[in-house]
Amino acid sequence: MLLPALSKSRLKAEQSFCLNNMKQIGLAVTMYSSDFEERFPLCKNWGRSWGDSFKLRNDNIWMPEILEPYIGKNQIKPTNYTSRTVTQPARATFACPTGIRTKDPDVSRLKDFIRDNDHVSYVWNHIYLKKDNATYEEKRPVSGRRVSDVASASRAVLVWEMPYWNPRISAHRTALNLVFADSHAELEKRKMDEQDWWSYHSRRGWEDSDLTGKTQKQ
Repeated sequence: MLLPALSKSRLKAEQSFCLNNMKQIGLAVTMYSSDFEERFPLCKNWGRSWGDSFKLRNDNIWMPEILEPYIGKNQIKPTNYTSRTVTQPARATFACPTGIRTKDPDVSRLKDFIRDNDHVSYVWNHIYLKKDNATYEEKRPVSGRRVSDVASASRAVLVWEMPYWNPRISAHRTALNLVFADSHAELEKRKMDEQDWWSYHSRRGWEDSDLTGKTQKQ
């Protein structure tokens, strides 16, 4: 009887730890923006595991590297990117302790993907999808955009977390922690008919005030 209660308590504590991480990231983005002409960080793309996909710079500078002066160094960066063994890293600012050990059977290489992402389980919203939920809004990336160029800063998401595909196997079971363009962070429940959170909500609040989602709009 005691073990399920302890497990539930641990997950709740890790959810709070993750949310605190997200709050720190939001504040760090605000400090960065005030130092760089009121613009969001110019990240290479979504994260190291995305390689050169849709890159906006030629050096390997992603969210953790840009925010290091404000939030500290990424302490969970692996030293061996070719190793098949993925060990559980220590708790740190750029990873949710629940998210990095959660398995999604539909994403077979998730552990390797997170390892290759420097064990960073948080994803920067580099470029979002257009209304068709299929093509990328390449001409108006979030990276490097003016802070004022947001339709609804309290709804536009800057950072979300892995895994975010199966709505029942998210970083916090059926929920994700998110950082918004106004720098606040909060937990958001998943909609059960939305496979891949990003494909439904990545553009929310950036271009207009339209609600996004499949059948239950947000």
